Amino acid sequence: MNILATIIREERKLEKRAAKLQRQLDGLTAAAKALGNSAGRELDKAEKRVLSAAGRARISAAAKKRWAKVRARVKKAALGGSDGFGRAHKRVMSAAARAKISRAMKRRWAKVQAGAKKAAS
Repeated sequence: MNILATIIREERKLEKRAAKLQRQLDGLTAAAKALGNSAGRELDKAEKRVLSAAGRARISAAAKKRWAKVRARVKKAALGGSDGFGRAHKRVMSAAARAKISRAMKRRWAKVQAGAKKAAS
């Protein structure tokens, strides 16, 4: 494989592409000159879009309505069942089970503390 030939081939491709882009640039420049200063004035005077008070009120009302729907779904989920998004409600541990776990943890910590007292004395 001749590296020099490959480089020359790539150079020609790039020169052709550069010539094509130069022709396009010349065409755009000619079009801009034909239009004169009118094109420049239109670009400089981009006006700021202003919403009427009524339009802003409609947008605000729609947003409040959407958020009310979301809050209603979350509230429904808090009451039980699905959370409104297709996910099942998490299970809740019973008070008896919680108390049993609490007693077990207290016994474990009492053993740890007793061991620490023996080691310190």
